[in-house]
Amino acid sequence: MALFPLASVACGDAAYLRYLLARAVPSLGESDRIKVAVTEFNNRFMDIYASQGDKRGIGAVPATVAMRHSLVTDAGSLWIGGQVLVYDIASLDFRSVKQDGPLSATVLVKEEWNYQYKDGKTYKEVGQVHGTGALMRYRLVQQGGKWLVQACEPVRGSDKGVKKGA
Repeated sequence: MALFPLASVACGDAAYLRYLLARAVPSLGESDRIKVAVTEFNNRFMDIYASQGDKRGIGAVPATVAMRHSLVTDAGSLWIGGQVLVYDIASLDFRSVKQDGPLSATVLVKEEWNYQYKDGKTYKEVGQVHGTGALMRYRLVQQGGKWLVQACEPVRGSDKGVKKGA
């Protein structure tokens, strides 16, 4: 019985073992790693839009292939229209982090952003700086030992009842 944890790690079941242990001892959970992935995703999100959808460095975005493709496509379509959308994150306030299973998690984040359109050739301002905020839901999966953003969507309605922290 004492060799069961070692055998499970050797068989590639480490994520399952960590998940089970974290259910018993929450401090062993993946919350910190999951938060880092969401934060890094947003930092890279800004870079992709500022680079006009340039694919260099896209592999560093902690996201699934489908999500990375979507980001580049969206940013590139603006560039084709002659504009660049410059995003700057003002704040990320994690409201909840829930590991749904050994390889999946859901995160709620209150985000505040500033954004401005600029000319794609001269980088001169096309419009004023605007601000926006929303409660966002991130769905993450673990692949190859890394947490990756699989989907990101605004949460409709209010954020009442959503606990801060986690």
